[in-house]
Order: sequence, then C-alpha cells, then structure tokens
Amino acid sequence: MTHKSALQAQATQKTVYDLLVKAALAGDVCPSNLTLCEALGATSVSTPAHAIARMAKAGRLRVKHCSNGREIYLVDLDITIISKKRVFTRKRNDRPAAVAADKPMPSESLVSRDPCFRCGVRGDIGCEHTPEWAKPVHQGA
Repeated sequence: MTHKSALQAQATQKTVYDLLVKAALAGDVCPSNLTLCEALGATSVSTPAHAIARMAKAGRLRVKHCSNGREIYLVDLDITIISKKRVFTRKRNDRPAAVAADKPMPSESLVSRDPCFRCGVRGDIGCEHTPEWAKPVHQGA
C-alpha cells in the first residue's frame, strides 16, 4: 500500500467511525454500507465495509453479523448499535400446537425408495447391490 492510499484509507476509517459514533450517540440504527458510501462520496459500497473490517482488526470496534444486518460494538464508547430495530413477534412456545391429523400412521415396514448409489436402481425394484436382508419382504398371497 502506498503512502497516499494509506492516508486515504485512514481518512475513510475516521469518517466512517465518526458516522458510527454520531449514530450511536443519537440512538439511531447503524448506518448501512450504502448510507456510509454516500457520506464518503465513494463509488463502491464495499469501501465502508473494508474500513469497518480494518477498524475491527485494529480493535476499535467489534462487528457481529446477524441474519437481519449487523451489530457494531464501539469499544471506546462501550455502545452497541444494530442495523435494524428488532421486532419480536412471538416466542416459539407461544405458537399454537399442531393439530394431529386423522390420517393413520404409516407402518414401519415401508420400503426405502432411495436409489442405490452404485447403479441408481431402487432396492425394492431389483438392485443387485442391496443385500437380501435389506430387500422388502412381500406379504400376502
């Protein structure tokens, strides 16, 4: 990395960090990469992501990626900001119990319908690789 690009990376990191601190102190959600990119005047949305990764590597913040965004813990301020406001609709135990269907339970002697991994023929049809004890026993006349 050249001296000029190193200085530019530090300036980007400082701007991104200042925006994160501003959002944390205001109680806002964590700004997205697109919002940070627009504030930086950058053309690539990966620019703020790389700046955040470099700051995390330096120990200034910790990033936890979640299914609905990210959580950023600012070490100096001891504040965590999240990408989106979490909405908890209900807990797993609050779900209504599943109604048992009136269908009869399948018998335990069902035939495996999986094809043989060697020849691709099912065992109940006549795969030559299926041992005799695993082949279905035909009941009835």
